[in-house]
Amino acid sequence: MSLLSPSTQASGQAHARMRNKATSSHPRQSSGVYNTFSSKQIAGLREAFNTIDADSDGFITRKDVEAILTNLGQPCDRASVDKLMQNALSEGQGERERINFTQFLTMFGEHLSEMDEATDLVAAFECFDERDEGKIDAGELRYWLGEVGDRMKEEEIDRLLAGPFMDRGGRKFDYKSFVEAVKMSEPVELE
Repeated sequence: MSLLSPSTQASGQAHARMRNKATSSHPRQSSGVYNTFSSKQIAGLREAFNTIDADSDGFITRKDVEAILTNLGQPCDRASVDKLMQNALSEGQGERERINFTQFLTMFGEHLSEMDEATDLVAAFECFDERDEGKIDAGELRYWLGEVGDRMKEEEIDRLLAGPFMDRGGRKFDYKSFVEAVKMSEPVELE
């Protein structure tokens, strides 16, 4: 039986919980990363996170990564999964090989910040867009990507040109939509 009043006991218990939280060894992630993205970008990344989080437990785990790689037809050997998880965990300080949504956002923020700005990417593509349509002839793009500068492999070019950024006839590549998707930005205005 305590000699303290119920309100004093509750206050003491709350103080003890706060003290325990302050000394907890659990690493906390800063939510400042949420300021890096627009609400549209966060919604898109949340959708991607939920797609990867196959068991919907709020974490991306090794099992989730294996499942998504298998679904995408990508190599799912232990070394590939180890490499992906190690990259994520070293950047996000994951606990027991689990990546939460804040860590996922942090990873994407770091990778997106390493890329050129959307305006720079659009300007690079515009060099090949003689009619200012926001689209490039697929054959010409294939030539430049495979034969000039930092050459891409034929399989990489095929994957790019078979994706959602091609017109129905498979002749034009919509580079403005591509940049929007890669940079997760608002639609680029045609000038």
